[in-house]
Amino acid sequence: MFTRRALALSWREIRPYVVFSALLFFAGIIVGGAPNGSMDWLRDQLKGIGDLADKARQADNPQLAFFRIIFINNLSKSVMAMYIGIVAGIFPFIMLLTNGMIIGYLFGGMADQGENVWLLVAKGILPHGILELPALFLACGFGMRLGFTLIKGIFRSALGKPEPWGAFVRTAAGTIPALVLIALMLLVAAGIESTVTYWLMGS
Repeated sequence: MFTRRALALSWREIRPYVVFSALLFFAGIIVGGAPNGSMDWLRDQLKGIGDLADKARQADNPQLAFFRIIFINNLSKSVMAMYIGIVAGIFPFIMLLTNGMIIGYLFGGMADQGENVWLLVAKGILPHGILELPALFLACGFGMRLGFTLIKGIFRSALGKPEPWGAFVRTAAGTIPALVLIALMLLVAAGIESTVTYWLMGS
């Protein structure tokens, strides 16, 4: 599963799902940023994120606390998106839309207050997002493909087709090297977010 050929095959199969994950996330941003929506539940989500930030600020070393909270939170969500996605890909689908909507809602509100949103994106998202977002899309892509290939395997098995579980087994095997890559990307992203982004947003 770690050979160049296996990794190339895995990427070829997962790539459409990764692209779809990215499109879904950005669609969520547009929906979240749309005015006049009923967004009470998004405010609750933001409150939860704010509570985590407050908890980190109260620590003896806030930046280290930020790093730990960000990394553990992002890694656990990625693992959940990847493996709970086996249930028809529903969890990663909802997670992508929700995360996109939260960002859209947050930046939409800032734009309404006259903030320069593009500057906020450059300072608050871009430095760590360049690694964090592809890691999220990769995890969700694997989650949705696991769900899809499981359903496909059930139908192929029921219809007596040859190798009904081949795609599912290949996808499941591909999650192992992908998880190693995702963990490394999130580790570096958390380091950037707790230092560079922290400094940029505070300046």
